[in-house]
Amino acid sequence: MSDIRTIESLLKKYDSAAPRYTSYPPIPYWHDVTPDEVAQWLGTSNPHGDGSLSLYTHVPFCHSRCSYCGCFVIITSKEPPVSKYVASLHREMELVRRYLGSRRRVRQYHLGGGTPTHINQDEIARLTAKARTLFEFEADVEMSIELDPRRLSVGDLAHMRGLGFNRLSFGIQDFDPEVQREVNRIQPHENVARLVDAARAQGYLSLNFDLIYGLPRQTRASFEGTVDKVIAMRPDRLAIYNFAYLPNTFPHQRRMDAGTLPPPEEKMAIFLMTQQRLMDAGYAPIGLDHFALENDELAVAARNGTMHRNFMGYTTQAGADLIGFGVSGISEFNGRFWQNEKKLVAYERILDSDTLPVVRGMLLDPEDLLRQRIISGLFCEGGVDFARLGARFGGDVAGHFAQELRTLEPLAEDGLIRLAPDKLEVLPLGRHFLRNIAVVFDNHIGRSQTQVKFSRTV
Repeated sequence: MSDIRTIESLLKKYDSAAPRYTSYPPIPYWHDVTPDEVAQWLGTSNPHGDGSLSLYTHVPFCHSRCSYCGCFVIITSKEPPVSKYVASLHREMELVRRYLGSRRRVRQYHLGGGTPTHINQDEIARLTAKARTLFEFEADVEMSIELDPRRLSVGDLAHMRGLGFNRLSFGIQDFDPEVQREVNRIQPHENVARLVDAARAQGYLSLNFDLIYGLPRQTRASFEGTVDKVIAMRPDRLAIYNFAYLPNTFPHQRRMDAGTLPPPEEKMAIFLMTQQRLMDAGYAPIGLDHFALENDELAVAARNGTMHRNFMGYTTQAGADLIGFGVSGISEFNGRFWQNEKKLVAYERILDSDTLPVVRGMLLDPEDLLRQRIISGLFCEGGVDFARLGARFGGDVAGHFAQELRTLEPLAEDGLIRLAPDKLEVLPLGRHFLRNIAVVFDNHIGRSQTQVKFSRTV
């Protein structure tokens, strides 16, 4: 583990705001696109129909709002709007299939939210059956779903396993009762442990836990208790997210007592403790904030350089086109991005007119594609081989980024990266500052007129 005093000094030096880079270019720099444009993109993407897909369906509904939440959610306990929304998802899938022009193979199918299990089990079954009808699911397809342990039964797990779901993601965040009260998410550890035992017994192949550090009233000591409980349950993968406090963007975050948020130094101490405890327990660090058991296929992909990162996090499904269904759904497709309408009523109205519900997107030019590949290399491979990129994209890539590499020299002096004539390597200390490194290669932040508020990098 890096010396905490060294980390604290670097925190002060590199504390800044930057995108999380789940996409490049970041979403705020996308522009308006029309349904006709996206229909054309779909129709010309793969005329022979031999490419694979990763399907994501966004279910935005929750029964209550967690105070920390930075996701697009709709709070409702009513059944009618949920049922209507599922019908709209069916229509959107049909439209996408129409414009694709072929029954594409699906490697990965994911339900996220919100709380996907807010819709009832019959609707989950109908939604999954619809996707299977329109697309060809591979025999070993990854089928995953995000879960809120507070609204889940052992019977629900058994039903979803019967539908073919084989991976689960549990929203844990923190097991400390005081923190749970502060963020309006009460879920006893005992309930989660019971569900985890049931999922293992029912044959689920992989369990993921999401944790958040930097929440109000968290301390290194309190979060250590959460980590101990997590290690005892032995999930296959973990995501340890840095809480982004953005009350101007998410006004509901003002419900929390900002005075109880841990300062940056304490946040980093929490993360460093978590990282060390997980590594001691047999987990490999993955990119910025993920961990996986050493023999998990994600850890293997990270070691082999075949890992990919998108809006769903780190994945082994490199090369698959991502299509996002539902309100605010995001697609990444053959050098193109697009996002759906965020307002539920507008989303459903657009689909009622037999039109794709897209509102913005971007067609990447060659410069964007090159910079996207560099940023992906930083987050997924721990560095960049400029000579290899030159063979792929043409030209002297290191020379093309001479100014950026000069900008990075102070980071090399601080031990965050190692610079060689044709390579950039992220050192262990630099993993904590990946966003600071990546932003140097961002060609949109410096020249865009769009004023965007990003979260702190550390």
